[in-house]
Amino acid sequence: MKDKNYPSGEYKLLAEIQKTLGPAAFPGGPYELTLGDDAAVRRGVSGERMILTADIAVQNVHFTLDIMSFTEIGFRTMASNVSDCAAMAALPEAALVQLVFPRNTRDLQKKIIALYRGFAEACRKWNFKLVGGDLSGGTAWTIGITVLGVAPAHGRLLRRTGARPGDALWVSGFAGRSAAGLFALQKWGRNHVPRRYRGLVECHVRPNPPVNLGIALGRCRNVHAMMDLSDGISKDGRTLCYDNRLGVELSFDGLKVPDDMMALSRELNIPWQEWALHGGEEYELLFAASKSFSQADVPVKYGRGLIQLGVFTDNHRDMVVRESGRIRKVPKRSWDHITEALHGK
Repeated sequence: MKDKNYPSGEYKLLAEIQKTLGPAAFPGGPYELTLGDDAAVRRGVSGERMILTADIAVQNVHFTLDIMSFTEIGFRTMASNVSDCAAMAALPEAALVQLVFPRNTRDLQKKIIALYRGFAEACRKWNFKLVGGDLSGGTAWTIGITVLGVAPAHGRLLRRTGARPGDALWVSGFAGRSAAGLFALQKWGRNHVPRRYRGLVECHVRPNPPVNLGIALGRCRNVHAMMDLSDGISKDGRTLCYDNRLGVELSFDGLKVPDDMMALSRELNIPWQEWALHGGEEYELLFAASKSFSQADVPVKYGRGLIQLGVFTDNHRDMVVRESGRIRKVPKRSWDHITEALHGK
């Protein structure tokens, strides 16, 4: 039985919600996985598996109109759901969109169409359909998206559970680039970010969840558990630890920090490690794999950006980082909606 030292305020609230729902939230019948992972899993009568996932994006919480266009907002919001599919080693198949728009908005139809243009770009990029939804007036732009996904033939769905002591912790791309891009946007504004940092901005406004890599990892038996990196390593890594009753020792020694990220770190006097550990909205994959796993286990075109970040330990709940031969505990500073709502931090 898991202890009550939850990895985040959101996880603690989810536990209370599960308790309140009782049997309504229990796995059973065709639903082999319900609350608590990147997506729920439904098994069909012929053994096929469908995943169901949902996300909400709220104005001035997940996006601001001064640094992103409506088309970019639509694309990124859809990409966050695609990322949940990738984390389960599944392919997106169809989406439903629930949109709330502020009343008395000028050029309302034009702005809504621009949002849907972004949705359409995501649908084309990852080859799935938008099949329905709902519209309503309200007080702020709010986008709710539900995505249905499917496990490919001869594949398997990956979950957050399954990691073992001694497994390596891997990430599909260098963590923190999206957070660095957001800092650049906040510093200079959308139209004045120096050219040398526009790649970081692109990571923030147009994320690229590695769906094909997720499928490849699902076919690799050396990969034991996976989730998407949406709230920062210090939070999502702790979630993997909690769900598997493990700890993790991260290592930054030997990491090749991207040149643009290092340059921005120096210019803003912000340690790149802060972005790497606590930055969110990466939409990369965070996964546990056996010691024998290597980049050669997946097709070259998908595995080029893989980075080993550390090793899981049997020291339950402990997250530490080794850097320059010194070990320090990793604080909880990634985004947590419940902590933010209760304490304003």
